[in-house]
Amino acid sequence: MPIYEYRCQRCGYRFEKLVRLSQGTAPIVCPNCGAEETERLLSAFAARTSDGGATSSACSTGGG
Repeated sequence: MPIYEYRCQRCGYRFEKLVRLSQGTAPIVCPNCGAEETERLLSAFAARTSDGGATSSACSTGGG
């Protein structure tokens, strides 16, 4: 069961939702305003490494 990140197109609220495969194409409702106009966002992928640390696929654009 993946956790997806969503943004409400009506109020702009960002939230995460655990989505079960059995939910199919059921609309995702904004917990802030109740609107069904939500969009799924791209999220950074995180994985645990063999040494117990965590890594992320998100790119860093900071200088250094």
